[in-house]
Amino acid sequence: MSVPTSPRTAPPASTSSAGIAKLPSLTGYRFILFNAVFWTHTLAAARFFKNEDINDLGHIWPYGTTALTSFFILSGFVLTWGEAWRNGLARYWRARAAKIFPGHVAVWAFTLILLAVVGPMALIGPTDVGPAIANLFLVQAWIPNPSYMMSVYGINWSVSCEIAFYLALPLFIRPLLKIPAKALWGVFAGLVALIITIPALIDAFVGGPVWPFWAPLSFDQAWMVYFLPLSRLPEFLLGIVLARIVQTRQWPRIRARWIFLATVAATYLVWLAVDDVLPATYASSGVLSITVCLFIPLIALRDIDGRSSFLARKSWVTLGDASYATYLVHWPVLAIVRELAGPTEKYGLWAGLGIVLGTLVLTQAAGLALCRYVERPLMLRLGRPKKQQPTPTDRPLVGAKEPA
Repeated sequence: MSVPTSPRTAPPASTSSAGIAKLPSLTGYRFILFNAVFWTHTLAAARFFKNEDINDLGHIWPYGTTALTSFFILSGFVLTWGEAWRNGLARYWRARAAKIFPGHVAVWAFTLILLAVVGPMALIGPTDVGPAIANLFLVQAWIPNPSYMMSVYGINWSVSCEIAFYLALPLFIRPLLKIPAKALWGVFAGLVALIITIPALIDAFVGGPVWPFWAPLSFDQAWMVYFLPLSRLPEFLLGIVLARIVQTRQWPRIRARWIFLATVAATYLVWLAVDDVLPATYASSGVLSITVCLFIPLIALRDIDGRSSFLARKSWVTLGDASYATYLVHWPVLAIVRELAGPTEKYGLWAGLGIVLGTLVLTQAAGLALCRYVERPLMLRLGRPKKQQPTPTDRPLVGAKEPA
């Protein structure tokens, strides 16, 4: 089935062999999202600067968590749009595993070798066998234990969520396809209500001592509101519903500035949680997804309408295409740089900025290399089923006419 284009436009400027409009701007958008995550972790976790106000820029504005929720939404949107699940469950799951695991296994192995050679570092602690195995199979986000959650290169807990979403997609996509077009915005509103309700329920019914790593929340609260795949699933489902809204031509005319203003309002809710006006669980929830998700259809429609976008340029698409690999390597690279710079050493503005920018360049280069030499070749090799060789009875007789 080909995806219908926007009612306002001519057919898309570029389509796949299946007649589905290509969305290169969304690939370029991934590069922006990765950078938001990188700067959050570099400033808030590595803390290279003597001026703590600069380091605190990594968490006082929630751009990192906004980027993370955008990745979850984007996955739901793109998978629904590309319709890869129509090729059969086995083939779909195989393709998703081929995309996720090669790069992950490479970085997982590299990190464990690094720990064996160098020992525990400021940003990467020791990992026992059980947590390491759970991390390898990307099930750590389901286990309510800090040693599992933060195992090996801990930032891949989000990939644990992603792989769960990929597995669950076939359960949701068929029922969502049956929803009448006019009812899709109602489903969207229901998901928004669920996202708003989850942190309130966790605050009301889940307690425990403060987890120093995630104060003022307890570990159980932080795990349930931020790390648990079930709590992040509504964000993925938002992406599916938004893709269906665009496909069924239900997307209204919305200017980017109104979405930006709505995002500012949602960010204010996060600030209220930080200031104890709202439950603290809201500061770590997916509440920002209810507005930032609207940027994704807006960006997609530029490609559908055939309008130019800097995000669709080749350089941006290349960097965005490598964003998953770059995300995987950024934490080990950051840990190595932090160790070489001195585990607790702090620097002035220009020296610190030089270290951070150098780390970004190294991370991007490592990510591009991982994508080109590991992820992409193995994805092509493992993601496609082997062509079945014709049996003697399948081969046409010499001189026989092929069927029309």
